[in-house]
Amino acid sequence: MTEQKKANEHHAKHHAGEHSGKQQHHHEKEQKEIRITLPEIKGLNLSAIATVSAVALLVIVVFQAFQAFTLSQKLNALAAEAQELNRLPAVQLTAISVESSVDCEQCTQVDALISEVEKARANITASTVLKVNDARSQELIDKYDIARLPAVIITGEIDKVAITGFTKVNDALISQTPPPYVIPTGKIRGLVSLTYVNVSSCSECPDLMGVVQQLRAQIKVADFKAVDKDSEEGKKLVAEYEMTRLPGILLSSDINEYSLADQLAQVGTVKKDGFIALGSNAPYLNVSTGKITGITQLILLNDSSCTGCYDVTMHVPIVRRFQVNPATIKVTDAASAEGKELISKYKITAVPTILVTGDVSPYEQLLGIWPTVGTTEKDGALVFRTMSAISGSPYKDLQTGKLESNLPQQTQQQ
Repeated sequence: MTEQKKANEHHAKHHAGEHSGKQQHHHEKEQKEIRITLPEIKGLNLSAIATVSAVALLVIVVFQAFQAFTLSQKLNALAAEAQELNRLPAVQLTAISVESSVDCEQCTQVDALISEVEKARANITASTVLKVNDARSQELIDKYDIARLPAVIITGEIDKVAITGFTKVNDALISQTPPPYVIPTGKIRGLVSLTYVNVSSCSECPDLMGVVQQLRAQIKVADFKAVDKDSEEGKKLVAEYEMTRLPGILLSSDINEYSLADQLAQVGTVKKDGFIALGSNAPYLNVSTGKITGITQLILLNDSSCTGCYDVTMHVPIVRRFQVNPATIKVTDAASAEGKELISKYKITAVPTILVTGDVSPYEQLLGIWPTVGTTEKDGALVFRTMSAISGSPYKDLQTGKLESNLPQQTQQQ
C-alpha cells in the first residue's frame, strides 16, 4: 500500500511537471506573438527629437520672459507716471512788497497774494520777500514789466501749476494784483470816488441808493457823498460832467480799473477825465428841459359783474418787469362813467384789460413788445387787447356779453 502510494505520487508529479512545462512553453509562445516593433522613422532618431523639443521649450520660455519683461517695463512706466503726477511741481516764490509809507488800507496786501500761491498744488522750495526799493526788485519790475504792486513772481516748474490771478510772462507767473493797487511810481489806482446827485423835488423819481450799495459791494470806494442837484456842489457837478438825467451817479476814472467798467459805460456815459455818469431810468428829471420824463399811469379796467373773469391785477408785475413804475395805479369798473368812456373812446371789446397812459416814450422795452399784445392809440395810450397772450384767463366779450374761457387753441380742438 505504501509503495503503491509512492508510485501514484511520482506519477502525479511527472504529470504535473509535464503540464507545467507545457504551460510555460505556451506562455512563452504567447509572449512572442504580442511583441510590437516600432516603425522606423527615417532621418530622425530619439536624440534629434529631444533636441527639437528642447529648442521649442526654450523659445517658449524666452518669449514668456520677454512678455513678462515688457509688462514689467509698462507697469514701471505707469508707476513712474503716476508718481510724477502725484509729485508737487517745485516752484520758487519772490514777492515785492509796498512801502509802508503808502497810505492805502484797502489796497491788496502781499500776504493775500502769497496765500493764493500756498493754496495752489505746488511745492514752494524757496520764498523771498523784497522791498520795492531794493535793487533786485527794480530788476524784476523791469524784466517782467510789472505795473501793479505788491507783486508775486513764481519761477520753476510753472507749466505744471495753475494759480488763480496769475499770468505767464516769459519764464514766470506774475500776479495780476486786483485793485486797488500801487504802481511803481507810488501812486494808488482803483480807489473810486462815488457821488450821488439826488433830486429831492422829484417825488416820482426813483431812489438810487440801492444802486449805490450794489456798486460799493463790487468796487473799493475811497469816498462817497450824496448831494442835491440844487446845491452849489450839485449844480457844479451837473454842469461840469454834463449830466442829462437825474438823479444820477458819478464815478471817478479809477472805476476803469474794474472789469464792470465796460458794462457801466454802455448803460451810462463816459465824461471828461474818464469819469462815468449813470443817469436814472424813467421817470427822471430831464436837465435840458427841466421837466420830468416818463411819468405814466396804469389803469386796470375791470368788470365787477364778471365773477368768472381773471384778476386784472396780474398785469401789474408784468408791466413793472419792463422797468415801468407808474406814478399811479387805478382800478376802474367797466360799468362806471369813466369805464364806459374808456370803452367807447378806445373801442375796447373785452374786459378785464389795462391801459398805460402818460409819457411812455422812454420805455423802449415795453414799446418793443407791445405790438404783439395790444395797440398804441393816437394819443399814445397803450391798450391791452390780445387775450390769447394770457390763455387760460377767462374774460368777458363785450359784444356778446358772454364769458370766454380763453383756452389754448389746441385744447379747444379736442
